[in-house]
Amino acid sequence: MKPVLAHGSKPEKGLRPHAGHVPEKRLWSFSMRFWRQIDLFGLGSLDAGWFVSLCQRMSALCERNLDEFMRDNDARESFRFHAIDWQGKNVPVRRQEFDWVPKNYLENEVDFPFYQFHVSRALGRVVGFFDENQVFNILVFDPNHNIQPSRHNDYKIRPTRFGHCQYSSLISIAEEYTGSCTNPGCSVKDGLKKKLEEEVFDQTRGIILCKISDDHHDRFRSLRSKGHASDISEIFELGLVVYEDCAK
Repeated sequence: MKPVLAHGSKPEKGLRPHAGHVPEKRLWSFSMRFWRQIDLFGLGSLDAGWFVSLCQRMSALCERNLDEFMRDNDARESFRFHAIDWQGKNVPVRRQEFDWVPKNYLENEVDFPFYQFHVSRALGRVVGFFDENQVFNILVFDPNHNIQPSRHNDYKIRPTRFGHCQYSSLISIAEEYTGSCTNPGCSVKDGLKKKLEEEVFDQTRGIILCKISDDHHDRFRSLRSKGHASDISEIFELGLVVYEDCAK
């Protein structure tokens, strides 16, 4: 089990790592660009100790020479590092369900298998894959061992709940409690949400929290990859210009 080696920015089918191709002292590194909370893989019920344990585990891996780790059966076993067995007993998800991952990775299971390693036997797993730059891209955190049930937990699937950051949770609470109001012109409902959004913007010095669809996210990534937009603010600015012109 080794991460994939490839040259260039676009993964190519069939490329596999070979001994000697990994530069000396190449260490583990991580990316969160594909991390998500999804059903059965939420973080809302975890305490601070879990996250400290996670950071310690990732820190320990970051000290490891990646090529040596992949060659060392004992090291892999100590971290419970192995590929996901999608045919295993009671596995609740399938690889195809990770549909936010770009297709050039998701549809190439040979070169980009999904792996897991554990935080500890009691604290669950981390699931991800190595990209063409040998960076381990984290997909989900699995505190309840749901990705690969085993006899240690009687092959049971245990639910989780989504976690929220401090700012987004405020808006979520407001939407939950005002959502039951059926008065379309309710000034209290609209005013509360508006004030919370303004306060979050002020406290974070310019961050706007909003939810976009997967389609919008994919379209933005496509524009950015083609050099048409460097960041979301450019698209936001263009949208404002269009609406301002319509309002004239």
